[in-house]
Amino acid sequence: MMTLLVVVSHFFGELPHGLRAVMFGWVAVDMFFVMSGYLIGKLILERKDHANFFQVFYVRRCLRIIPPYALVTVLVWCLVEMLPAWTDTPVQFPLWSYLSFTQTFFMIDQASIGAHWLAPTWTLAVEEHFYLIIPAVLVFTPLRRLTGWLIGAGLVAIILRALLAGTRPSAEYASLVLLPARADILVLGLLGAVAMVRGGVDWARWMIWLRASPLVALVAVGALQMLSPTLFPVFSPTLVAAGCAGYLLAIVHGAPEARVYHSPILRFLGTNSYCIYLTHMPVLGLMHGGLLGAAPDLATPVQGLVSLAALPVTLLVGWGLTKSLEEPAMDYGRRWRWSDVMIKRAQLHSASRLRGLVTK
Repeated sequence: MMTLLVVVSHFFGELPHGLRAVMFGWVAVDMFFVMSGYLIGKLILERKDHANFFQVFYVRRCLRIIPPYALVTVLVWCLVEMLPAWTDTPVQFPLWSYLSFTQTFFMIDQASIGAHWLAPTWTLAVEEHFYLIIPAVLVFTPLRRLTGWLIGAGLVAIILRALLAGTRPSAEYASLVLLPARADILVLGLLGAVAMVRGGVDWARWMIWLRASPLVALVAVGALQMLSPTLFPVFSPTLVAAGCAGYLLAIVHGAPEARVYHSPILRFLGTNSYCIYLTHMPVLGLMHGGLLGAAPDLATPVQGLVSLAALPVTLLVGWGLTKSLEEPAMDYGRRWRWSDVMIKRAQLHSASRLRGLVTK
């Protein structure tokens, strides 16, 4: 569902003559971060005591993300170099920045999204930076202290966005694409994972509030935009993420809305979402360039028809890449299995600190 919202936003909203009513891709991105925080957090908390946790975690993450990403990035970067008139790209970042997930720093430095066909990769850069930090945080922080640490990280993100708001274009990019400035969104997903693993929550009691949270969040975001546009970029990500987190927890605990996700169409989109996300911008650009000789736009009916035709092509390309590369790589990653040997790392870390204090 999230990928579909992003595709519709990019195909029909975020264009020179696009429809502002469908420019809701940013909400889908926030939901993506919340889901990532929840799913990765829950996985880490449930598996962190396995002796080979770090090895298995990072091998599987790399095989899940890197093969499709590297292939698409290299191909698209080469296409952008060869077809500049189609891509409408005034700024191009070096290929190594995309392959090292450091393109976000170039975005900040040059106050530009860079190559439009590769612009969505900034979210994957944030994800990779998140993966580098959060496993150690969750493994070595005692569960009883984890909630406080996470809330603190979320508050720091809000403060950072407040400090960056309205200063200069590069600062605005920093508030969008840097992990410290987006941490509150991921933290809300992580807090949901912590609540699930710790247990003791009467979810039935809170269900009505969880189900209502998306509507409350949207109303609050709308009111914030009308009453204080300067505060909108500071607090709207947190509000949207809170609504997304509530919705996610409601779905997990069997809210009636969960039935819609049994749809074969949504299951197809979910299974192939990663590769669809990677390829949708270059597919749109290639179709507009190949058929009309220009960058994507919606100024004419013909351009609208080309964008519509790009939808099934994008789904087909994403499905093909999933089947040919993503799924085989993931199957290979599953050969790395969790060890039966268990280690209480957080307890060992606390004991080590205690011994250090005693010796002093």
